[in-house]
Amino acid sequence: MTKTLSFFNRLVLFLLSLLLIAAGLFPVAEYWQIPYLVDAADYLDRTRLIDLAYQDHYVTALIIGAVVAAILGLWILLANIRSRAFSNRGILPADPEHGETVINVQRVAEAACSSLEDANEIRRASSKVAMVGQRPTATFTVFANPEYPLDDAVRIIEAADQDFRMANHTMDIDSVWKLQLDRITA
Repeated sequence: MTKTLSFFNRLVLFLLSLLLIAAGLFPVAEYWQIPYLVDAADYLDRTRLIDLAYQDHYVTALIIGAVVAAILGLWILLANIRSRAFSNRGILPADPEHGETVINVQRVAEAACSSLEDANEIRRASSKVAMVGQRPTATFTVFANPEYPLDDAVRIIEAADQDFRMANHTMDIDSVWKLQLDRITA
């Protein structure tokens, strides 16, 4: 998710929550006769609000509002579910005259996870390759076996990171390793 989209999501949520809180305060003010809120609610012309549903343009305004809300909701939904994943990246070939070299980074990351799972110090590992901000990033989540020292798991992960870097040697890609201890079974 980009910073702009994250800011927009938070802004929409903040404005919507303010609107719902304001709409909920009027019945609360009427029911419990809260002094400042009752005074603010008295400024509303309730007879005009009641007659609003009988106006000629009311149904048209509701339809237009529903269509605009549906379009905005669909736009926000599509912006948030857009995938930032990628698979293939090019590397600098040894001899450019022989063509390009393209590596499937996701498969290399999955192979690194499979290799990690063969070690006794690691219970399971998973990977995700996606754009984080403007940077291509491979994120690894590794669950260490709590029966072994943590230093051994760190040593294996550092070796796996070195192997991953060698496999993608000239590719400009970040790698993030998240090490977690797995649950201890009784």
